[in-house]
This record gives sequence, structure tokens and C-alpha cells, in this order.
Amino acid sequence: MNLLSLFFVFEDIHSNLFIDIALLVTIGIIGGKLAELAHLPRVTGYIIIGMIFGPNLLNLFNAEIIADFKALKILGLGFIGYNVGLEVNFKMLKYNRNEVLFVTLFQALFTFFLVGGTILLVVNEFAWTYALIFGAIASVTTPAPIVACIRSYHTKGRLTQLLCPMIALDDVFGVILFALVLPISVYLAGHTGQEMTFGILLGEPLLEIGLSILIGGIIGFAVEWLLTYFNKGDAITIFLIIVVGLLFGIGFSYMFETSTILLPMMIGTVLSNKLSFDMRDRVRRISDNLILPILLVFFTLSGAELDIAILSTLEIIGIIYVLVRVAGKLLGTLMATSILGEEAKVRKYLGPALIPQGGVAIDMAILAEIRFIQLATETGNDVYTNVGSTILTVVLGAVVLYKIFGEIIVKWAFRKANEITEDDHTSHAHLI
Repeated sequence: MNLLSLFFVFEDIHSNLFIDIALLVTIGIIGGKLAELAHLPRVTGYIIIGMIFGPNLLNLFNAEIIADFKALKILGLGFIGYNVGLEVNFKMLKYNRNEVLFVTLFQALFTFFLVGGTILLVVNEFAWTYALIFGAIASVTTPAPIVACIRSYHTKGRLTQLLCPMIALDDVFGVILFALVLPISVYLAGHTGQEMTFGILLGEPLLEIGLSILIGGIIGFAVEWLLTYFNKGDAITIFLIIVVGLLFGIGFSYMFETSTILLPMMIGTVLSNKLSFDMRDRVRRISDNLILPILLVFFTLSGAELDIAILSTLEIIGIIYVLVRVAGKLLGTLMATSILGEEAKVRKYLGPALIPQGGVAIDMAILAEIRFIQLATETGNDVYTNVGSTILTVVLGAVVLYKIFGEIIVKWAFRKANEITEDDHTSHAHLI
């Protein structure tokens, strides 16, 4: 009887939403710490430990509990988009603007078409869906290891001059490209065999992007005005202004079914470019404290949703994504810098420095998974859930590989380009 009583007590606790949140945060912290010990990004630890405690293994968080946390996942997507926007400062384009824009767009589009085209040639089922989504995700680069090398080794030279503005623009362009192709991909998957028109395929995505930029820009300017007005306010005031602005932005994106990443990214971009240097630095510090716990919950939940059973079926598409993406970055930058007549070290080593991927790519994959789960619910066809799980699992595996080798490759590129001026004496931690 005592054991039976304990069982029912556990069931009562486990049905409590607040206890579930506490458990989720606790295991997320553990996963992040274990990942740091293994020299992996914390986000990888969050996702892996989420997989362990999710429905596939220990089932501490079953499908019903995960469904209750849907709002937290949408919140996480928005806050990560905002964080990307904070890194975009157009003043960095004051010098080398034309060169940076050309190389960024050229190599991103080249990678998109190379990865997507290869998938179209090899994959049979949902080929166009996978080609568009994986191509768009392949275009982005994570700034963290690049910024860490630049700051730690005090790199100087032409390679550094191009990389600093490129890493932010690369993510912006990738997010916009992804916002364009995701609705098309979902539509193609859900309307196989039906007649397609130009208006159907591009009308909705372009409307989503336009509304995201317009609404995000309006909210961004409103938040910037409030922050400037209360520039001498305490940290709590600044914190609340940011939170309220982001909640409105995420709420509007959900209401109007616009991009959950792009709209908040516009808010962050406006703040990054309109605020004074001191205020921008203050907002960034406060935002980091706000975003970290949300990232923890967001990625741990996403890991719990992963279907481990599909891992054994991902050999071909996973290999294509990892290897062809690297080829796209290397060849795309080589061609672009050759057209511009850049010096030899830039032509050789800019591509390797753009190989790492991280949180933004995972963010896109999770948004794709959410859209395909919604499609599965609307159509009653669980195969769409597997499509979303496949996208997330491939990107997660690729990010782990890129993390293991990415920082080594970036450091090698700077060293071969003779732009490392000092040894690493700087301790650094990455937000994602």
C-alpha cells in the first residue's frame, strides 16, 4: 500500500505543470554541464538529454506533457530570432560594403543550390521539400567560434575584415531565405500531385516576409523609443520594455502566421542599429540573461520530441547535408573572391572559416518540425511528423560534427592566413 501511495503521489506531482517545468529546467542544466565537459555547445547537451528523458527512452516527458509546452517553444523561436537581430549592425558595412554583400550572397546561394540540387538527384520521397529546407538551412553559419577566435587571438588582416560583417549578414540572409522556402516546402509536401501556380507558391511566403519586416520594424522602433526615453532607468525597467516588445512581436507573428524567427529578428536589428553604443551594450547584456533560460527549456523540449527510431534511416541525406554543405561554402567563397580579385589567402581560407553551424540552424530545423507536426495534425497523416523529425535530426547531427571540428578549422584558417597576432589568453563562453 505504501508503494501504491507513493506511485499516486508521483503521478500527482508529474501532472503538475510547474513541477514539469522545474524538472525540465533541472535536466536541461545537467545536460548543458555534461556537454561543456565534453567540449560541446550547451545547446547540444540540452537536446541530447531531452532525447534521453523524452517519450523515446525514459518517458519522463511524454507526448501529452510536451504538447502542453507548445507556447514555450514558440517563445524560444522568437527570442532566438531577436538575438540574431542584435548582432546585425549595418555600421560594420561602412568599409568593404560591396565586397561583403557580394561574397555573402554568392556563397549562401551557391550552397543553397548545391545542397538542394544534390538532394533532388538522390532522394525520391519529398525530394523538393527536403531540397528547399536543407538548402536554406545549409546557407547559415554560426558566429560563435569565429568571434571567439577573432577576440581570443586578436586576429588582424583582410580575412578578418571580411569575416566580421559577413557572419551576421550570412544569418540574416539565411533566415530570410528560410522564411521564403518553408511555406513552399510545406505546401509541396501537403499537396503532392496537385497543380501548382506561381501565385500559390510565392504569394504566401512573400506576404509572410513583408508582414514580418513591417510589423517587426514598427515594434522595434517603438521599443527603441521607450529604451531611449528610459535610458537612465534601472535594469528591471529595460528588461520589462524588451520583454513586452518581444511578447507583442511573437504574439503578432503567431496571430498573422508570419515568420516566428524573422519578425523578432527585425526587432533586434532595429535596436542594434538605432540605439547608442552604450545603450546597445546594456540591452545586449540584459537580453543575454533573459534568453539563456528560455534557450535551455526550448532546446531540451525539442530534444524530447526527436524520434530516435529514424536515426538509422538518415545515412544518405545526412552525408549529403554535411559534406555537400562544406563543398558549397568552399567553392562558393572561392568563386566569389576570385571574381572580386581578392588576395590568395582570402580565396583559400575564407570558405573554411564559414563551415561552423550552431543554434540558428537548429532553430530553423525546429521551426520546420513544428510546421510539419501542424500539417500532420491537419491532414491526419503521421508521415509528415517523420519529415519534421528527419530535418531536425539531420541538422542536429551535423551541428555536433561541425562543433567538434569547426573551431579547429577556423583557428587553422586564421593561422594559415597569418592573421593570428597573439596567443589565446582569453576565456570565452558562447551564448548558444
